[in-house]
Amino acid sequence: MSEKQRGYDRAEVLVLAPRFPSINQPWMDTYLEQLQAHDLRFCVVSESNSTRRYHEKVDRLGFRQYVISVLMEKPSILRSVLCSAFRQPKETFTLARIAWQYNPSQAETVGRLKTILRVLHCAYSVRKLRHVKVIHAHSELFGYYFLPLATQHQLPMVLTFHGLEPHGLPQLPPIWRQQLGQGVLRILVNTEAAKQQAIMLGYPKGKIMVLPQGLPLEDYPFRPQPAPNRSEPIHILTIGRYHRDKGQAYALLALRRLVDKRIDAYWHFVGAGPDKGRLEVMAQRLGIVNRVTFHVDLDLAAIRILYQQCCLFVLPSLKNRAPNQHVETQGVVLQEAQASGCIPIATKVGGIPECIHDKNDGILISDRSHRAIANAICYLLERPEQWLSYQSNGRKNVEERFSADLIGGRMAEFLKGVGWSSNEQFC
Repeated sequence: MSEKQRGYDRAEVLVLAPRFPSINQPWMDTYLEQLQAHDLRFCVVSESNSTRRYHEKVDRLGFRQYVISVLMEKPSILRSVLCSAFRQPKETFTLARIAWQYNPSQAETVGRLKTILRVLHCAYSVRKLRHVKVIHAHSELFGYYFLPLATQHQLPMVLTFHGLEPHGLPQLPPIWRQQLGQGVLRILVNTEAAKQQAIMLGYPKGKIMVLPQGLPLEDYPFRPQPAPNRSEPIHILTIGRYHRDKGQAYALLALRRLVDKRIDAYWHFVGAGPDKGRLEVMAQRLGIVNRVTFHVDLDLAAIRILYQQCCLFVLPSLKNRAPNQHVETQGVVLQEAQASGCIPIATKVGGIPECIHDKNDGILISDRSHRAIANAICYLLERPEQWLSYQSNGRKNVEERFSADLIGGRMAEFLKGVGWSSNEQFC
């Protein structure tokens, strides 16, 4: 038996994370690192792609050996279903019956059958696991696909609701979300704002628990930059996917205003996504292309260098006008900035105001306003004597409220309380 298979056999927490490993989801690396630190053995079900970039921590801590690949492609699905029906016909029939009951009767028959095939495919992928005590879904869709399996084996399932998908990506159908909410034991969210959104979407209020995402402080050393004087350039940083709901266009307009005020400013953007081309064209039209750098898929070491080079961090996320659209729930990059000594300026949307104390460890501003961004930057530049206070308070804010060790301990205690209260075995 290989070391990888032995790792599978020992898994106690089945983690559903379809995009793992991914360079754009460092919080998942932190979550798994904390499970490991608290002696919780795990496996990760993922639509993994060997060519996808990810942080070196994944290999350093050996996480890839615990990844179970579940590709949602027709050949893989059909092969899994046929093998499952041949090798374990009784269990397969029972699971298919449960999955059929979870599908709404008003759905078209073909659609219901496709969903059931995906459920059977997912179940077959974890057939060799024997000691799972709890399923932790970090995806609504994967949670829905694994819910019949959890029901079949009487396994507790918890869901971490990370917010709605960005505009343009498929959302979970409301009826599926209703059934998922009824089937899971707990729903974790990272802020009160995320809790209110989850309630608005129909998740049961009594099942929702607020637990922020933690930040590994050792990955973000505190090295604050002094306030630049008038003769020095100011470097500003924004990290987030290149998408309209992140508001980078307003940052570019703010940079144009700063340059017009004769402020020697340079802006670094880090991310990946569909809006990068539009932003590059916009920078060209604004005449600031030589003051902007658009980075793509930087690793942790490169991001750490940027945090140490830049003295201000701007998160200009937007409040979507439609009620059922994506909104910033926590903004972990704000904690990364504060931990590093970068003073954050962020919009008052979603859960952001819960993470920053205005005029104490950061600045909160209105969204959709390049004037507000530029004014906040000028406000800080005019008060160099307050910078050290902002920076120290920011680091303290992360240490006391968002430390990965603190959050990881609470997460481990929660999972053990949920999973170890049951004597059922997964097979």
